Amino acid sequence: MENTYLYIRYSTEKQENGSSEDRQMDLARAYCPTLINDKAHVYFDKGKSAYKGEQLAMGGALKQFYDDVDSKVVPWGSTLLVEDLDRLSREGMFKASDKLRELLRKGITVVTTRDRKVYEAGDLKFADAITTLVRQEQAHQESVVKSNRVASSYVKRYAAARGGEKVKVLLPSWIEWVSSAEYRLKEPEATVVREIFNMAAKGWSYAMICKDLNQRNVPTFRGKAGALWIATSVSAIVKGKAVLGEYAPNDGLPPLPTYFPAAVEAETFDAAQGARAIRKGSGVTSYNQARFNVWSKIAICDICKRPYHCVPKGGMKNFYLVCSGKFGGKCTAQNIPAKRSEEVFVDVLMNVVKSDYFVGDQAKELAEIRALAGHIDTAQVQYERLKKALTVSDDLDEVVGAIKTVKAEITRLAVAKQERESKLLERESVERSRTSIRAKINLESRDGRIEANTLLKGLGIIVEVGRGTGGVSYTVYQGKEHKKLLVMHDNGKTIRDAAYTKDVAVRIYELDDTPWPELAIDRPWGRNKREAREPSNEPVPDWGSYDEPDWYNVTNEVPDEYTPEADSVA
Repeated sequence: MENTYLYIRYSTEKQENGSSEDRQMDLARAYCPTLINDKAHVYFDKGKSAYKGEQLAMGGALKQFYDDVDSKVVPWGSTLLVEDLDRLSREGMFKASDKLRELLRKGITVVTTRDRKVYEAGDLKFADAITTLVRQEQAHQESVVKSNRVASSYVKRYAAARGGEKVKVLLPSWIEWVSSAEYRLKEPEATVVREIFNMAAKGWSYAMICKDLNQRNVPTFRGKAGALWIATSVSAIVKGKAVLGEYAPNDGLPPLPTYFPAAVEAETFDAAQGARAIRKGSGVTSYNQARFNVWSKIAICDICKRPYHCVPKGGMKNFYLVCSGKFGGKCTAQNIPAKRSEEVFVDVLMNVVKSDYFVGDQAKELAEIRALAGHIDTAQVQYERLKKALTVSDDLDEVVGAIKTVKAEITRLAVAKQERESKLLERESVERSRTSIRAKINLESRDGRIEANTLLKGLGIIVEVGRGTGGVSYTVYQGKEHKKLLVMHDNGKTIRDAAYTKDVAVRIYELDDTPWPELAIDRPWGRNKREAREPSNEPVPDWGSYDEPDWYNVTNEVPDEYTPEADSVA
């Protein structure tokens, strides 16, 4: 029936594998065979405790039903089916009764499908009121007894765990209990965990990891057959230290570091946390699996400062960098052929990153930078929690001392990270040719593209990109202070560069690819640093020439069939 709705709820994830959902649905269909089973008519709270009122908190499906009643999405005169009144609330008889009466007063009839009791819309009848108060108080007291029993059980388990016993707690999905003296890793679950961490350490987003697992039909750890991996599940695995063997009893004491068998190595865990921190800082949440945009969260529009997206045109044959502001009609920037821009991307990599990295000498250094980024992010989270504890703690001196300790640790880690980044960028007297280095940069594979993008993001590189009638210019900045490193210009035939720091100029010169061999590396660098790169026979391209062509139409999201030769400078 169009105006009949169903509310289903169960309290714990364990019940997801049981019959709770099916039982509630079967009772509803038995009462109303014409019930429409879709998201508009079935409100579903998975793992929401009615004893704690979670189903009525923000994000709860029952709260959404009440909101829909208020907004007339659920019309006056509708019927709500629930298995029992305790599905609605277990917070005590008066609170629970109030929620029922609220629905009745707003024109909603409530039916409990287990006993087929109908509570008609309007005022709650006296006899029904007495019955509901008794039932809901019974449900509340049952929840209180269960809660106290479970709490007491867990207190005993926590104490036993700290005494060295391997207890039957709610274990991570890749660990199984063998005896009071032993846990062991479960397969293939532990293998899946390692795969997730290897992908995360390479810079894959949670969404991309989920897509890979789902496409390979890798079963989820919990849930019914055919259930899909979701980002929150992968995020919980990557962020948690249980994979290292740590167990954190909820008793206010420090975690037990080697309680479980470790599923991943510490180095892999640190690399995954570093990649997560870099992605978190740059705002990247997902990667396109077919063709990852190497400019993601690096290239921004020189007009509106919004990021560029890589957009296909012509049946996935051609890709263009399109300013995200154009999709909302907020920008007039011209599109840029992605393939041609990636040649500039490679040059940017070579000009700002030490050449030793590309022959494998700096892989460990980059891993250390990522790990430090992860440690800083973890310390920042701890620092924010301690600041909140200041308002509720009885021992302010202890909290203040902990805050000072964590703040000092954040400073130490930040200094260490900056030192390693400086090493990655510092001048090295090595003989490398641009051609040989370029061959080492792999933009053909997905992992290679993600690694190159993560490398520049980790160094804080931002590139302002703009296209005019004279070609496309790329202005390279670094860090929060927006330090200008380099300007590159592609006129469709050649790519020219102008260094704005001495380190970058040295690197360009050492790659033996500069058209200006008379570069004076040790000359003073004044305000107009561009003068050190001026050629002897022709002027530097006009970086600020962005005249719009006559054909440009702002309503087109991908308006052109641009080729580099069309905009080349004579």
